[in-house]
Order: sequence, then structure tokens, then C-alpha cells
Amino acid sequence: MRALVHRNASKPAWLIFGLVLLATAFWGWPLIDSPRFENHFFGLFWYSMIALAAAFWAFPAEQRVYDGVLERRICLFGLIPVRTRQIPLSAFTRVMLDQEPNVIGPDSIWVCLADDGDARFVFAHYRATTAGVRKGVEQVHRLAELTGLPFAQSDPEA
Repeated sequence: MRALVHRNASKPAWLIFGLVLLATAFWGWPLIDSPRFENHFFGLFWYSMIALAAAFWAFPAEQRVYDGVLERRICLFGLIPVRTRQIPLSAFTRVMLDQEPNVIGPDSIWVCLADDGDARFVFAHYRATTAGVRKGVEQVHRLAELTGLPFAQSDPEA
């Protein structure tokens, strides 16, 4: 079985964000430890925002393509699958490499599976740097080869 997997939890930015969350939790501790009631209120707000960010961080997505199926799994800490959604590849007609326009310049590269309408499924996302564009182009070619879907050619800028 040939498969192509893209894990968001394997990116260094995911781990760095987790460390930043931990650092902000330590940094906000004086708000809770303070004898002043006003600081407790701000501490409660501070930690509720950290808890919300941690909830989003703790459940990264993972996309995989194998045996004619596109599968997206939401995993606890990138390890334990919590929710799995499978879509047959027959629902898509092409593989695309899309670039998000930005006022200053190109911002993001999106590797997508698309149908004849406006529906798209984002398989991978990269920053629009030279290395990111190269990774996106490599990923879209591997995805097109594995799925058998045609690649809708575009020319992303670095």
C-alpha cells in the first residue's frame, strides 16, 4: 500500500508553539499568586485564553491518501486519533497548487484536491518562501502521481 501523509504535528512550528504556551503559563503565574483581587480576575482571563489556545494546539490534523481514499484524522497531541473522516478520491477531479495573494507579496502555498466547482480540500500548507514553494511543488507532484488525478498547473512565486 502506497500512502502519502502530511502531519501538522511534525512541523517545528507546532512544537515551538507548545513551548510558547508553556512559557506564557509560567509568565502569568504572578497574576494568580497575587494578593490583589483585580490580578486574580486578569489571571483568570489570561489562563482561559491559554487554555483555549492549548485546546486548538492539542488536536493537530493529519491528512493521508491511500488506496483511493483521502483521510483526515484529528489526533490528540498528533498521536491518538480522535476523529477520522474519509472521502473517496472520486469526489475530486484535479490536484492544485494554489497561492494566497497578499498586499505585500505571496504569503502561503496550498496543496489542494479540488472538484469541478469551488470545493477544495487542503492537503498541505507551506509558507511562500523559496523552500516552501519547492516543498509545495514536490508535494503536489507526489499527490498527483499517487492519486492519478491531473495536476492543474500554476506558477507560484517565491
